[in-house]
Amino acid sequence: MLKSGKLFITVILIGFFFSSCVPVRRLAYVQSDRRVDPSEMNYIGEPVDARIRPGDEIYIRINSADDDAVDYTADWQRGIHDPTLLSYTVADDGTVKLPYIGRIVLVELTLEEASDKIEEALSQYLFLPSVYMRFVNTKVTVLGEVNSPGVYVFNYKSINIFQAIGYANDISEFGNRRNVLLIREEGVKRSKHYIDLTRDDLLESEFYTLKSEDIIYVEPLKRKKWGMTTIPYNLILTVVTTGLFVYNVLILD
Repeated sequence: MLKSGKLFITVILIGFFFSSCVPVRRLAYVQSDRRVDPSEMNYIGEPVDARIRPGDEIYIRINSADDDAVDYTADWQRGIHDPTLLSYTVADDGTVKLPYIGRIVLVELTLEEASDKIEEALSQYLFLPSVYMRFVNTKVTVLGEVNSPGVYVFNYKSINIFQAIGYANDISEFGNRRNVLLIREEGVKRSKHYIDLTRDDLLESEFYTLKSEDIIYVEPLKRKKWGMTTIPYNLILTVVTTGLFVYNVLILD
């Protein structure tokens, strides 16, 4: 009878220990069930969209061999170094309105192709114009069980989902990496997608690369929903072990 009681208490202690732990497979990203040579693990997904689209915000700086006759860089010369203050938003028709040349179609072009096109259009007004362009104000929102939720702005056309999570200082211990919600807005269309970050086929998915305005939500594991993170495990274990000690000293002896 006494042995059965001690066995029961031991089982309870083991149960408390394991209930406070999260399995490693729930924490590891991009796991593979395939046994292959690492050098052969190549993934082919969607190509990164580096072309200009309607709604993109682009920083454009124009110089020429005769800057005295150019008013394009005036704000830059006055000490304004924030690219977002000198950016242009691509209109729905794919155009950008610039001084002298007016509206110019840039949609579907890369930044290099667009800069060449602007330089060619400006050549009739400026002497040896030089155009520098880059994407600005691309942003994603990361919410839920991450260490630093928030809206993150970056100066790239796009980033991948792991880079976005890196901006948010990784998913917390109690975040569900197997059911991450991605909300994507494209024009008037809004869609929801659930992503398993622990699977390696994510690297081939169209959702591996994020787009501007994407929202990522990491839901909590069930153990947090049940309040398991607020249970004082150390206190419980201390009380139980003290009770075992008293039980052994006062009763068994």
